[in-house]
Amino acid sequence: MTDRSAPIRRVAGRHHVSSAHLLARRWPATGAFLLEALVAIVVFAVGTLGLLELIAGAARESGNARWRDEAFTLAASTLSRMWTEDPATLDARYNATSGAGYRALRAAAERLPGVTSGVNAPLVAVDTSIPGRWRVAITVFWQQPGERRAHRARAAGMLPRN
Repeated sequence: MTDRSAPIRRVAGRHHVSSAHLLARRWPATGAFLLEALVAIVVFAVGTLGLLELIAGAARESGNARWRDEAFTLAASTLSRMWTEDPATLDARYNATSGAGYRALRAAAERLPGVTSGVNAPLVAVDTSIPGRWRVAITVFWQQPGERRAHRARAAGMLPRN
């Protein structure tokens, strides 16, 4: 009578043991599949976190591009407005402490993130050293929450004095 539980069979007069049975005897599977599954889960999680970081960075840069566009548009439109105004009152209108033009610029800039009257306020520089012309530079700042330094957009030009 043969024992059917043992994977031994007779082949050409000799006993033959299957190779799968020998491997199972020598190296029993003690959690190898669970370890492989755990490694696969960790690799998948790291890949997912990398993808999420990439999406967050793209969203952050998209926001910066929007604010950069808005800040530059504000600086350029202020420079254009200065071009159309009376050159004799230009310095007084855009004086950083009391000028009506500067107050309007600052009020518009306060719509940008991180801008208040005391922090990241816009700068207007008027250089009168060139005969017959004014060199004007307008710098608008913004700073998103969590950023260490403010970004800036600058528009500059030469305006006639007469």
